[in-house]
Order: sequence, then structure tokens, then C-alpha cells
Amino acid sequence: MKLSLTQGIATIVITLLGSGVFIVPALSATYSGWASLILWFVMAIMILPVAFVFGKLGIMYPSAGGSATFVKEAFGEKAGFATKLLYLSIIPIGPPVVIITAASYLAGAFGNQYLIEFIFLASAIILILNLMSLTISSNINIAVVITIITIISLFFIVSLFQKFHITTHDFHIIKTLGIIFWCFVGIEAMSHISHEFKKENDFFKAVVIGIIIVAFMYMAVTFSLLVFNAYGNEDKNLHSLVIVASHIMPYADKIMAIVAFIICIMALNLYVASLTRLATTLNIGFKKALFIIMGIIFAISVFKFIFDFKIDLLITYSNGVFVLIYFLVSISALKILKTKTAFFAVISMGIIIMILGFDMIYALVSFVVFLFISQIKEKFV
Repeated sequence: MKLSLTQGIATIVITLLGSGVFIVPALSATYSGWASLILWFVMAIMILPVAFVFGKLGIMYPSAGGSATFVKEAFGEKAGFATKLLYLSIIPIGPPVVIITAASYLAGAFGNQYLIEFIFLASAIILILNLMSLTISSNINIAVVITIITIISLFFIVSLFQKFHITTHDFHIIKTLGIIFWCFVGIEAMSHISHEFKKENDFFKAVVIGIIIVAFMYMAVTFSLLVFNAYGNEDKNLHSLVIVASHIMPYADKIMAIVAFIICIMALNLYVASLTRLATTLNIGFKKALFIIMGIIFAISVFKFIFDFKIDLLITYSNGVFVLIYFLVSISALKILKTKTAFFAVISMGIIIMILGFDMIYALVSFVVFLFISQIKEKFV
């Protein structure tokens, strides 16, 4: 069955909110305090041209190849193949962030000794969902989106009636914008399923409407965290919404933990779906690709706690990869579409590349290596 507009909007909203809503607003508040509210708005404006670009290209080239297909159409087979590998390189550094966040919320409410078990549970559920129809997952997304929007709206309304003061805070604009970008990652995942919509224009509408809804949701969450002082260190940041919820209703830790777990799972579900579909374009069977991808995600998620490295590291490198993919797609759109929107998308992503600076090294080195591999592949095929 094909996706409807409502299912598409729900899918993009749940993907962009995902694990980000449970950690990034707290990180942005930690880095820049009340000024982070302005930076959320700035990032939403910067990402809109990119959303338009993905929407237009998704309609023109509906394919499981997604971003790689757009780059291939503009710059040829080698560039497209390198982009495909670049997107797949996100597997060990991006999805584990979502698994870790989901498991951390459950562990915080039901016992840290079960952390590894919760990671396994999350991985197993995503595996099962991907073996089912994407339409079934999309219907679940609608219910989940309604739930999270209701919760965020409740938090925001309650926050408005609290006594609060806008205090001064260190203002780290570059670091804050860099981390905020993580929450708008997901547009490219939608492009891999653009061909699964009932009406081709619904993909474009779903992406743009989804971006607008998500921008307001993130600003509302950040405001609530600032009012209730639910940020400031890694422990607070990883349980920020539970802290807010505890001021509003009893047994909030367990209720919020379960909600957070479900939302993270449904968000990662689309990523795994897009990664698996992209892997099938490399002549790998669907089930084989799915099991390999989930195996890698599970392993890295467990290693994070064994070697105790910070989750910020994974987000940083992931951001670099996504920014480069968005930049490549924006340049491709400029060549194919020749529109002002595509030009603004290129400028927007160029600015974010400069903001990330050295954090782009993983992505840039990977892409150069993948271009070299594509050259070799062409000689032997």
C-alpha cells in the first residue's frame, strides 16, 4: 500500500523529533541558555530551502536511491555511488544515538542495570517493524505524533504560567547551531521512500509541513526546559523531559520514559528503512541488509557504554555526514532545477559546513575515499 499525505507528515515529524527532542533542546539550552530559542528559529529558516530542494527532487526522481540518485543525475555515476556509500557510512555513528537515548530513558525509570537489555529490546523491535509493511509503521506514527505533540503542548502551556526569569548565559552560537542541526536531519531519509506515496506531490507537502511543525515543537520544548531548569549536565540533558514532567504529574518518570522509548523507536525505524532500501541498490538482499545494519547499530550502542565515550561525539560526526550530503544534493539541485531556492540551499549548507569546521573531517575524508573506490569500481566493471 502507498503512503497518504497524513502518513507522510506523521513520518517526517516523528523522524525529525525522534531522539533529538529528548536530548538536543537540553544541549542547546546548556550551550546558549535563552538565546538558544532564537537559534532554533534561525536553523529552521536555514533548513527550509533544503527541504524544498529534497521535495522537488523527490518528485522528479522517485527512487530508493534517494540522495545518491539526485547526485548521480547531476554529476554522474561515480559521484552518485560515492554519495550512496557516504550515506551508508552513517550506520555506525547516527542510529546508535537514537538507540542509546531510547534505552537511557527506560533505564533511568526502571533500573540502570537493565540498560543493555533495553538496547537489545529497542534493536529487536526495529528489526521486526522493518520486516513488516512500511504502511503499518506509518499508521503507528500518526498515533505517536499526536501523543508527542499533545505532551509538548501541555509542557509549553504549563511553562507559560510559571514564574521565570530570562537570565544571562554564555552564548556559544557555533556549537549550538551545530548541535541543533541534528534535529533537522531526516529529510534525506524521506527521499528514499518518496516513490511510496500515493500522490507524487504529497511527498513535497509532507516534507515542508513536517519541517514547520517540528520547528515550533522544538522551540516549545526548549522554552519548557529553560523555565524548569531541566538542563546543564549530561544526566539532566538525557532525562530533561522527565524532569519537566515530574513538575506536572505523578509517576512522570515511567510514563515519559515509555513515551520517549516508543518515539525513538519509531524515528529510527524510518532511518533503518531508508538505509536498508539504499543497501538493496548495491545488490544486497533486503533481509540480509537489514540484519547487517541492525547488527552494527546494536554493537556500537553497546560499545558506547563499555568504552564510556560521550554521545556528543557520535552526534558531531553524524552531523558532518548529513551536512555534506545536504550540500551535495543542494549543488545537484542548483544544476538540475536552476532555481533561487536551490541557490539558497547551497548557501545555507555552505554556512553550516563553516560552522562545523573540523567536525566535517570524518565526512570529507570518507567522501574522498568513496570517490576513489568509485573510480576503481568503474575500471573493473
